[in-house]
Amino acid sequence: MIEKVLVAVDGSAHSLKAVEYAAEIAGACRAKLSILTVLKPQKVPKVSEELRKYAQLEHIDNADYEAIKLLSSDLLSHAADVAKKHGATEVETAVETGPVARTIVNTAVKKKVSMIVIGSRGLGNIEATLRGGVSHRVELLASCPVLTVK
Repeated sequence: MIEKVLVAVDGSAHSLKAVEYAAEIAGACRAKLSILTVLKPQKVPKVSEELRKYAQLEHIDNADYEAIKLLSSDLLSHAADVAKKHGATEVETAVETGPVARTIVNTAVKKKVSMIVIGSRGLGNIEATLRGGVSHRVELLASCPVLTVK
């Protein structure tokens, strides 16, 4: 029986479609839906020079990371709304930091999920082509079923 479903999102069209599928599965099974986004600490985008100077004046450390966390919160909020529209009734969200595939799998183990749902293509770049995509690595590392959504 499917009791908990984990879906990973990165803002890509495939990940949002994965949210729809995960929500329909969770709704049909009366399962809890966990929506996760993972930040890669070594690849945090840069904020504008003006914002960086303001952060220094206000003694705010890690302004880049905090800005990305805020954007991630918006992404998760949107994903939760999509999930509820597609049948999920019990939805939780989380932001984690670390290697993306391993963090998804570790979160699945920690939460004792029955299934992971992930988009087949994310916002990745040439690195994914050379090393294999996140969805492929999750499929290889996970001990529970993984649904990859195209």
